[in-house]
Amino acid sequence: MLTRLWKYAGPAVMHSEYLLHALVLAMVEFDDDIFAAGNCYDAHQYKDYWLFCPFAYRLPEGPILVKDLAVEYKYLENTSEWFYMARKNAERVIHNYNQIATGESQTTPRYIFFV
Repeated sequence: MLTRLWKYAGPAVMHSEYLLHALVLAMVEFDDDIFAAGNCYDAHQYKDYWLFCPFAYRLPEGPILVKDLAVEYKYLENTSEWFYMARKNAERVIHNYNQIATGESQTTPRYIFFV
């Protein structure tokens, strides 16, 4: 979902840090099986940040904290395997699949399929 949002949403949506923090919070908040969720960007990929990574995680006592993980953890400098694998998976999705396919007649669109 975030890859599609990044690719197709307008600048007002993509420049909302609140939206990106709220997305990771909701992932953890609404599924007790999820301990943590993050949306980490590559170098210079989000606004004027060198790194940016909205991250939410559940504390043992139950509350959920949300922060920018990049402030204290430079995931590119630490040769983080988890970030490398996520980047490779995103590249595969973008390369191999049509993000939006439309079925349309000669005159008007009839269906929009999200793949």
